[in-house]
Amino acid sequence: MINLSTQLASQTISKNAIADLLYYLGRDRWEENYNRHQLTIEAWAVGIWVREIGIISYKDLAEFMRNSTKLRASGLQVERRSPSLFLVEGSQQSRYAVIRQNGHYTCECMLYRCRHNRLRKELPQLFEALNKKIFCHHTVAAYLSLQTPT
Repeated sequence: MINLSTQLASQTISKNAIADLLYYLGRDRWEENYNRHQLTIEAWAVGIWVREIGIISYKDLAEFMRNSTKLRASGLQVERRSPSLFLVEGSQQSRYAVIRQNGHYTCECMLYRCRHNRLRKELPQLFEALNKKIFCHHTVAAYLSLQTPT
């Protein structure tokens, strides 16, 4: 078992996130006997072990994170302040600053900072499955705003 910080665990493999991932994967038979709050989750070297269902690969978790982040980002308002600065709608504060530098986006939100500070050290298997890219819904919203013609 891999020891994760409570911050990274709550942002990445919480019971709600894993239950949503299991639905996404079509692996929902566990619901016949358990609810999402009863799931037992551990990070292992080979994947996320859920006692009630088995192993989930880091590749599947990474795909789910990319797709759910893109969905969450698609409705956010983005204001471009300069070629490299975006203000993106947030929920815990009204706007988050996203900075683009050399094609890489960074954000000041807690989710991004948690992933940036902890993911490659604490869960390198997931970091690899994410193609060594750190992102949050704010950085994805900023990126998507440049892809959409105005």
